[in-house]
Amino acid sequence: MKALYLILLFCFCRIVSWAQEPALGKSLIFEERVFNFGTIDEEKGVVSHEFEFQNKDKKAVAITGVTSGCGCVKFDYPKKPIQPGAKGIVKVYFNPMYRPGFFSKEIVVLTNENQNYNRIWIKGTVKPGEHPVSDRYPYEYGNGLWMNFEVMAFGYMKEGDRKVMDLKFINNTDKEMKLFFIVMDGNTDVTFTSPYMMKPKEEKVMSVTYSYTGKFTRLAYVYPVVNGKPLDKPLKVVCTEP
Repeated sequence: MKALYLILLFCFCRIVSWAQEPALGKSLIFEERVFNFGTIDEEKGVVSHEFEFQNKDKKAVAITGVTSGCGCVKFDYPKKPIQPGAKGIVKVYFNPMYRPGFFSKEIVVLTNENQNYNRIWIKGTVKPGEHPVSDRYPYEYGNGLWMNFEVMAFGYMKEGDRKVMDLKFINNTDKEMKLFFIVMDGNTDVTFTSPYMMKPKEEKVMSVTYSYTGKFTRLAYVYPVVNGKPLDKPLKVVCTEP
């Protein structure tokens, strides 16, 4: 009897679930479902397009919401019911900032208390613009060296543990840069490969390995040396006791 009850309950839940799933709407007919912006310049900012539709139903249809899976897409749409035969517009805005390359975004138009939906799409290619070096390398160390970390936190480590992280940096000058790093107090738990000869505006990635032995303090200070000059600001490399 209990098994029969569970089967009936399962079937009931499935029926409720099916009843709540929105169905493809046939009332609002869009003149176009896909719009291609082509190539757009990131530096020019937000672009937009108007998708025109008509209510082909014999009764008024209300748009109850418009959604997209990306925060880069915004919309305007009629807030009042669209009367039979009337036309309307869903205006879609796309923000290309920090989204270089090809994009394709689906927009879902919900109607009749979310019981029906229509899909439209925008696509195109974003031509990237220039950004301040601090966008990618937020920490300035001096003499044109910028890096993506001020503190490299390796998390919990016990004796014998070994972890690797990538340190990224850029020569933000118009001259060549000779760069190497010095670990203070002879701490051999922290290892990497240097020096580097860097061209103007060149970016590099250096793997930093932390092999905790318990012989040194968990906080290591790593000083960059640029063109033979030690910088005042250290990179901190740290692990935490479990």
